[in-house]
Amino acid sequence: MDNKPLEIRRILAKNLKEQRKKLGYSQDKFAEISGLSIQTINDIEGGRKWISDKTITKLSAALHIECYQLLIPDFTNQNKKEPSSPKRLLELMKKLKRNAVSQIDAHFTDYLKNGI
Repeated sequence: MDNKPLEIRRILAKNLKEQRKKLGYSQDKFAEISGLSIQTINDIEGGRKWISDKTITKLSAALHIECYQLLIPDFTNQNKKEPSSPKRLLELMKKLKRNAVSQIDAHFTDYLKNGI
């Protein structure tokens, strides 16, 4: 194992694997898309291999993300949207209704003032 800090390798491995799975790629499919060998993908995801900047570029392109995002701790968790609760959805619906009614009232008032 080379001397790259283990923490960075762990972050890269975790983000790579999670993003790959999020896209529904097997290691085999991902290797094909990225142009790397299955063994290389396996070694990177296992934290056993450090890679060059060119390889990071290939991997990020295949995952449809920026290169730096593979090195951000908890990158995949930061991009997950929390599910909306029923209470939050009801509040949003009420707000939309208020806005719609307000706009209808304003247009109707303008019509009455200027149209008749």
